[in-house]
Amino acid sequence: MKKYIFLFLLYCVFFSPDYSFPQLTKAIIGVDGFTCSLCAKGVEEQFKTLDFVKSVKADIKKTEFTISFKTKPAINVKELNSAVTDGGFTIRDIKVKAIGIIKGNSVSGYWLSASNIPDLKLKDLKGNFSEGDKISLEGAVDPVDVSLYVISIKKL
Repeated sequence: MKKYIFLFLLYCVFFSPDYSFPQLTKAIIGVDGFTCSLCAKGVEEQFKTLDFVKSVKADIKKTEFTISFKTKPAINVKELNSAVTDGGFTIRDIKVKAIGIIKGNSVSGYWLSASNIPDLKLKDLKGNFSEGDKISLEGAVDPVDVSLYVISIKKL
C-alpha cells in the first residue's frame, strides 16, 4: 500500500509549463511521525541519496518535503517509499502539479503519461480531452487505487 502511495508521490509532482517535454519535476510529500528537526533531517538525507532526486527541502512546521526530480534516471517509487518508512514515518498525502500527455479515451479512462514515471490513472477529469493532448494539471494522489484526482487541468 505504501509503495503505491509513493508511486503517487511521483505523480504528485509539480510540472512547470517551462519544460519542453512531459515529466515529473517536483513532488510535495506530507509525512506523519516526525516531531523535530533531527527526524526531518534524517528523511531529507535519505531522499538526497537517491540518484533521481535533484533537491529536497523540508518544511518542519508543515511536516512536508518538496522534492525536485532529475529528468533521468526514472523515478523509483519503492526507493522513495523506503526513504520515509525506513525511519518509522508514514506518508500523509501527496500533492502534485504536472505536465504530461493524455493517454486513453472517455470509454477506457484517461492516464497521465510522462517520460520519467509510469502512467497514472486520472479521476474526476472534466472537459473535452483526447489521446495525445498535452496538459498541465494539479491534483491529489489517492493511495488506495493509485490514481490522481484532478483538481484543475488545462490543455497546453
